[in-house]
Amino acid sequence: MKPLVCLLLIALLAGCASPFTRVDSARVVVRERMEVRAEGDWNRFTPPGSKHREIWTQHGMPLDVLVFFTGVADGEALNDQVSADKKPPKFNATMSPEDVAALFENLVAGNGGRFELLQLEPHTVAGGDGFRFNFNYTARGEEIERSGLAIATVRDKRLYALVYAAPRGRYFERGRAGAERLMDSLHLVGKP
Repeated sequence: MKPLVCLLLIALLAGCASPFTRVDSARVVVRERMEVRAEGDWNRFTPPGSKHREIWTQHGMPLDVLVFFTGVADGEALNDQVSADKKPPKFNATMSPEDVAALFENLVAGNGGRFELLQLEPHTVAGGDGFRFNFNYTARGEEIERSGLAIATVRDKRLYALVYAAPRGRYFERGRAGAERLMDSLHLVGKP
């Protein structure tokens, strides 16, 4: 009986220590810069030390991820947690949509992964000019092929983007509609 009680106590305490918090179905402000209408079972996490990212998931990060980039400033890296000596590529406010897609390629599949840009097109984002792109990728050191879709816009020399990715096929398709509804509900709020 004691081993069972210990296991239950460990499971309970592990649940309390989760860095993720539940997202209610409502309008949600993300990092004081973006607002979306959340629907369904989402959980959110802000990486410690990140200036401009928040991560959401419905089924856990190996199965799906929605990353908010909440105003990446001109001259900053998308991955703001990599050391400067590794020289991550940096966002430039004059970049073309193709160049921005290439930044995301480097982020998800750089250093030996595989990336395939499937579609890149103009798209209204948060009521203004922006673009949307769809892609497939395999991260370095992984065998799992993932699909992704992203929307992005540049306002006041800052990049705002939402990127959804999940393993190709069933997992990606299962979450795609919900991710697209979140993307369609995006509004920019606050000051950069």
